[in-house]
This record gives sequence, C-alpha cells and structure tokens, in this order.
Amino acid sequence: MFRDACFQDDCNAEPEVEIRDEGLTLNVEDVETPLYEGCAKYTKLSAIVVLYKHKATHGLSDKGFYEILGILREMFPLDNVLPESLYSAKKLLKVFDLGYQKIHVCINDCCLFRKELKHLEKCPKCGESRWKLNTKTNHIYKGVHAKVLRYFPIILRFRRMSRSVEMTNDLTWHFTHKSQDGKIWHPVESPAWESIDDRWPCFALEPRNMRLGLSTDGFNPFRKLSTKHSCWPIVLVTYNLPLWKCMSQENLILTLLIPRPKQPGNDIDVYLQPLIEDLN
Repeated sequence: MFRDACFQDDCNAEPEVEIRDEGLTLNVEDVETPLYEGCAKYTKLSAIVVLYKHKATHGLSDKGFYEILGILREMFPLDNVLPESLYSAKKLLKVFDLGYQKIHVCINDCCLFRKELKHLEKCPKCGESRWKLNTKTNHIYKGVHAKVLRYFPIILRFRRMSRSVEMTNDLTWHFTHKSQDGKIWHPVESPAWESIDDRWPCFALEPRNMRLGLSTDGFNPFRKLSTKHSCWPIVLVTYNLPLWKCMSQENLILTLLIPRPKQPGNDIDVYLQPLIEDLN
C-alpha cells in the first residue's frame, strides 16, 4: 500500500503545541581526545562511530563486536581510550539516540491505550483486557501487554535533518531543479504535486515545507515460511530531496513498527494516530 501526503499549516495560524527539542549532552573530552597518543585521524568518539557502523552494516553480533573491541585494545598502544565493552560503547552513543515510544494496543486493534484511554484496563469497544491472557486458564498477566506499538517521533528527526547544511540545501532541491523538457524526472513535475500547489499556494511558497510519501509493507521477522506472523513498518519518504537521494536507505524515516500475527488491513488507521498528530 502506498499513499502520498502533503501537510500544510494555515499561513497565519499559531502552532497549537509547543515543541521542545530534547537537549543533547555530550562530553567534550570524548569528542576531542585522540584514540591514543599521537593518533591524528580518530578520536574516542569517531572510532566508536566507525566501528558501530561496521557492526550495523554487516550484521555483526554483540558478542562479535565485543571481541573486536578486545582485539583492537590489545593492538593499539597501552594508552588507548577504546571502550572495554559493548555496554560502554552504547552508553557513549546514547546521546545520538532519538528513542521511541511504546504504546499499548487493544488485542483486536480497536484503540490505542493513550491520552484519555491511557489508564484503562480493558478496551472500551470490545472489552478485551490490555494485558496478556492465558487462553487455557484465562489468567491475566497484569503488567505484560498483549500488543504494543512502537512509535518513533518524527519532529525531532525533522529538526535533526535541518541541522545539516548539506541536508537543508537538499530539502529545497525540488524548487530549483524542475525539469525544463516537459518530462517527469521527479515527483515535483507530477500533476499531483501541481494540484497540491494550486490548492495550498501558501504552502507551495515555502520550498522547505516537507512533501512526504507514506509507505508500508509486511515482512516475516523470523525468516520462516511456516509461520504467518508479520511485522509492519511505516516509512516516510521525503520527496523534497534530489531524485537519487529521496529513496536512498539513509533518508527513509521509520516512524511506526506494528507487530501483528496478521496484516493490519483497515485497522491501520488506528495505528497511524500518533503519526498524523505530529504531522499536523
């Protein structure tokens, strides 16, 4: 399923909710301290970033990463400041983690237990408990959620994008690089884009306004064909970016992760509530 969406604000409207960026605290010594005396290329922080990127790119296990740290510490001079454990490395990188929210969901996808429903024990629509139920004994395990949605807030992620000079230039690429030959090379030349501009001219005047595509598809996280369990990520695509960047992996924004034993179908609207609220 694929939906295009553009979000606009009233030209003169004041924001209804004040959005506060979470402060990032990073030890200056970690940024400036050389990996070892005389090392001019890597600092303590940059070395960990490079190693952790290698771990993520090649799917290296935590045990394997821990062993690499131990090997490198023995290879480097004795005064090296490389962390001794994976825990220490993660603690150093925690400052860059924007985190996510866990939101309890009705087992029948009726509602999200948030806002005015946050403290309810049962779904107001179907009456099912929000906690895990033993189907054989009917015992309810309070404190163990039956189903949980993971939401990755987008506002701070958009703000982080705007902190990069290169990214801010890319976000206005669509405004200055329209096709001149009458061919569609980028969504900016599409009739749908022009329709949005005609309907909301105030929105179109600011090239930094975000043009977003909403995409989702299910996959089996266990890599087994014998089970029907599926997981559904909701991904935002930023159409402001140049053609060769808007669909690149590093620019796709994961916003929601829906764990389910089956596909969400029309009930996906329930899960989209926090995302739509932040977009508005």
